Amino acid sequence: MGTQSTFNEDLQSAKSLADAALTEMSKYGVPATPPNYCVWYNYVAKAIAGLTRDIDERIALQKGFGWQANQALFERYFGTDVESAAVRKSGSQLKQTVGRVLLRLDAAGQDAVAFGETLVQAHGSLKTVPVIEGSKVQAVVHRLSGATNDMVKRNRDLETELRKSTDEITTLQDRLEQARREAFTDALTGIGNRRCFDLALVEHGERAANGELELCLLLIDIDHFKKFNDSYGHRIGDQVLKVVGGQLKQLSRGTDIAARYGGEEFALLLVGAPIDIAMRRADQLREALASQYLRNKATGDLYGQVTVSIGVAKYRMTDNVESFIGRADEALYQAKNTGRNRVIAEAA
Repeated sequence: MGTQSTFNEDLQSAKSLADAALTEMSKYGVPATPPNYCVWYNYVAKAIAGLTRDIDERIALQKGFGWQANQALFERYFGTDVESAAVRKSGSQLKQTVGRVLLRLDAAGQDAVAFGETLVQAHGSLKTVPVIEGSKVQAVVHRLSGATNDMVKRNRDLETELRKSTDEITTLQDRLEQARREAFTDALTGIGNRRCFDLALVEHGERAANGELELCLLLIDIDHFKKFNDSYGHRIGDQVLKVVGGQLKQLSRGTDIAARYGGEEFALLLVGAPIDIAMRRADQLREALASQYLRNKATGDLYGQVTVSIGVAKYRMTDNVESFIGRADEALYQAKNTGRNRVIAEAA
């Protein structure tokens, strides 16, 4: 379920990338474990735009690469242990269930062959039995009756087993679908997570680069979010994040991709929308949030107004994912530095 990296390589380029990855890991004190190597190999190959951006930001800010940072990078782009375990467990159970069904079907086939042989033998016996030997006829009929009853019982048992197996497979499919949804959902806000956004951007970005559709991005930052956390605690900060996530979900339509981009930043990918529509939607979001005031239900005290700054960019045919996000980020930076609670479009 992780992010798929895309690059072409021959043996020589693979060796060069491997050497470069190990060099960078040594430079920043990153232990050469398999997960860390996977991350840095894709980083030096520039195979995943989001991964490149995250590592470059940490390097620029001199944040370092401790155990938690390394683990977070691997989990974000290549799947978490929890998700992998869920898929492995469900896949194993599915194989066991199907295996049981196949065994039952094989047994039923063998039973059918045996039943057929019994009928053939009985038919041969009947042809050689004189009419007067009623006792022998009765014995043959008894054999047929017993074989028939056994076959009926086995068929009923098979039907019961198949029904049970079908129910188990349905449950397993539901579990796998739930694991898939959870892998792409931000647990706090209920909208897409960064991985969901990155994959959607790669998919739709390729189509936009080919001129198949228009694609616009809203990068959204909660104004003065630190104030909510510092003044009222993380519980209220989480509530602010939920409010923004809920409003994004409410305003999303059709093919829109709403996601928590990281921390107090959110993203809304508008598939098939021109820049003027994207600006209008951004203003709708900003105004909807600005009209809300967080209130303590128990005391009635107000925590304050929730406002956001939004940067908007349109995907150009000459773009790649990185340049597209970069222009939206620059527009967001301008919105924050010219007063906040406003929408700014990318520079023409």
